Amino acid sequence: MMKACYAAGPNHPNVFILFQCKMKGLFLMGAAASALIVACASPSTTPSTIPSTVIPRPNPQPVLPPFQMDTSRSVDRVPPFQETPLIVWGPPPDGVTHPERVRKYDLQHQVTIVRFDWPRQAVVGTTTLTIAGLRGAAPLSNVVIDAGDMTFKSVATGTTALKYDYDGRALTVHLATRLASGRTTAITIEYDGANRSKGAYFRPAKHIVWTQGETEDNHYWVPTYDFPNDKTTWEFYIWTAKGERALSNGRLAGSRAVGDSIEWHWVLDKPASTYLMTTVVGNYTVLQDKAWRNVPIGYWTYPDSVDAAWRGFAKTPQAVDLFSRKTGVPYPWSKYDQIVIPEFQYGGMENVTATSQNDAAILHPAWSEPQANSVGLMAHELGHQWYGDLLTTSDWGDVWLNEGFATFMEQVFREEDLGVDEGALDRLGAQEQTIDADRRTRRPIVWNKWVNDPIEVFFSGHIYPKGATILQMLRHQLGDDLFWKAMNHYTTAHAYGNVVTDDLRKAFEETTGKDYKAFFDQWVYGAGFPVFQVSSLYDRAAGRLVITAKETQPRDSLTGFFDVDADVEVRTDSGIVRFVVPVRNGTGEAGTNLKAPPRSIRWDKGNWILDLTDFPRSTAMLRYQLVYDDDVLGRIEAVDVLAQRPGDQAALNALIGSMRNDKFWAVRARAVDAIGVWGSDPTRVTVAPMRSVTNSLMAATRDPDSRVRQEAVTAIGRLTLSGTTARDVNIRLREIAHTDPSLFVRGAALASDILLEKNAALPLAKQMMASEVWQNVIRTPAINALKAVGTPEALQLVQQYAPTAQ
Repeated sequence: MMKACYAAGPNHPNVFILFQCKMKGLFLMGAAASALIVACASPSTTPSTIPSTVIPRPNPQPVLPPFQMDTSRSVDRVPPFQETPLIVWGPPPDGVTHPERVRKYDLQHQVTIVRFDWPRQAVVGTTTLTIAGLRGAAPLSNVVIDAGDMTFKSVATGTTALKYDYDGRALTVHLATRLASGRTTAITIEYDGANRSKGAYFRPAKHIVWTQGETEDNHYWVPTYDFPNDKTTWEFYIWTAKGERALSNGRLAGSRAVGDSIEWHWVLDKPASTYLMTTVVGNYTVLQDKAWRNVPIGYWTYPDSVDAAWRGFAKTPQAVDLFSRKTGVPYPWSKYDQIVIPEFQYGGMENVTATSQNDAAILHPAWSEPQANSVGLMAHELGHQWYGDLLTTSDWGDVWLNEGFATFMEQVFREEDLGVDEGALDRLGAQEQTIDADRRTRRPIVWNKWVNDPIEVFFSGHIYPKGATILQMLRHQLGDDLFWKAMNHYTTAHAYGNVVTDDLRKAFEETTGKDYKAFFDQWVYGAGFPVFQVSSLYDRAAGRLVITAKETQPRDSLTGFFDVDADVEVRTDSGIVRFVVPVRNGTGEAGTNLKAPPRSIRWDKGNWILDLTDFPRSTAMLRYQLVYDDDVLGRIEAVDVLAQRPGDQAALNALIGSMRNDKFWAVRARAVDAIGVWGSDPTRVTVAPMRSVTNSLMAATRDPDSRVRQEAVTAIGRLTLSGTTARDVNIRLREIAHTDPSLFVRGAALASDILLEKNAALPLAKQMMASEVWQNVIRTPAINALKAVGTPEALQLVQQYAPTAQ
């Protein structure tokens, strides 16, 4: 499952920024986070039309000169290394160590009859657990069953009542006869859960009830063994009112009318961990997609949201096929359903064969794409059907084996679906999330410390992106064929079982014949990442280039040196030269002969290594890289470095050229943001560059990609303008606010107009904020801008609309 929602940020349009909400996956791929409404609430009504007004025609925009390489000697200067460190590690998260629970018995099968009592909002049921004594274990005189906030009518084996003790969290059942190793017994419990704190959730607005298990919440609605290190099969008999449907795990074995109720019988006949149990009851329409090799694929949605559900789930069969081919393990369950649920605290939950999805994440209007996009969430939760459900972590400390793998599979699908540039963008986003997480709280991804709940392990920002990044590094080292061979070995060896991190290491060693202990010690059991100072020395007379690297990250018991092999690419007028710099014990050096001087030099071509690098290069080199690098991440790197060169007109010209000419939207958006920051920083501008900045951003408001336009209008709002320039910009912003095809762009344009015109923009703000739009994409950026303006009139408007824009 995904534990956070992500959106693109204004400084890094390609990077997913972690928002502080308990969503597990809504990916809103936009260029300005301020205009995005994280879907932590249910979707609103159908978007209203923004009324149009008479709009003055803006003055003609100046035509920018064609981009040309700057060959002046000033751009050849190589700056020194940065004086301030690139990283300061954050403190480790609070918490105490929680070892894996010691199993005392084996839950082999569970059958539950359950109904949901709406007047009391209670769960009423009878469940029978078939348990066995563990092989080689001493006989048991009692067993402990997890059961939270319940009352019990009876506890029995067959017709024999059993004595029990209950402390509000665990039911200790005293067996009639001792349970020997390998022997089984069945315990039947009649229970009522009317005062639950979690587990089952009644949502009156749509009259839907749903359950949520991860991490250890399912025992609040059904007594069970509620820890991931055991696997079992189960059945649910779910009683509903007529006209309602019930979804659960496995296959639908049948349904029948019983008086005024319907009984739905669901059977999971392959073992899974009990936190993956689920039940959802409500008035649903079931959409049946084309089956994959006779595996049914279904989408459960509200009767009035059929089109949106098809849009949100459409690529599921394609992803099932891709994951089956890549892993070499065909989809391992009897069917795959996805169901939208209201007011879900996460983005999605990978309940085995029956994924729950936040309705606000899936049911987005067509106009909201590409900023709002549920494909990543769909792929992430589907990836869990292999990694999380088929193979399940034994302990929450190793949960990266679930979440990091699902994030990696999501990246694999994005690359296959949208191309290598989008796949690379996803990888970069994961790396930057990991770096940000280590700035906040540095820790290894294998981590079993928390304060109150194991869910805290999920929320630090490490296990999803760093787990995926580690797998991407292995993939790059081995190549696709050998990497997926190792993944297949790992997956087949532990199918329908539990895993720990060492199982993964052994699978890669057995497949490749190589020792991976050092790799896992560095990247998995250790914390942090390498920080490099890289320098280049070119001997023109000898025609030889030497690259030297030195690690500078703070080192301690958690973080040491990292042994890496960095790919270097050199572009010259006579061709491209590639070689590897091996870094060992903190230093590395390698060189190559060149037939012509280097025009650009890439350290870690492809950005496969999780690192931070200070590699001083001339503006001329970076401009060349920005124009000619075939790797989108190389061009993004050039944008980021050039953006940090105040007063360098050649750097600004390069950014403007990238904004105009780059073929990939994220590079253009990143350049737009850099230009906007340049224009809003008084240390970087004079009259002439300011005119270039303004004209460039105005031109970017006409970019064919709405994410770039959104970034452009957001950047304009940070400028300080006056005179006719301010008038022309305000006219353009108002035009965009009324007419842009994307309401994300309209909302950003309104916000920028408020920032620039202040109270003069309030009539437009009142007009546009009066209409309720999906996820408040107009109101929320406007409210943020009004708060920044801070006048009494602006704050009055905030007070009027702020509660509806949460």
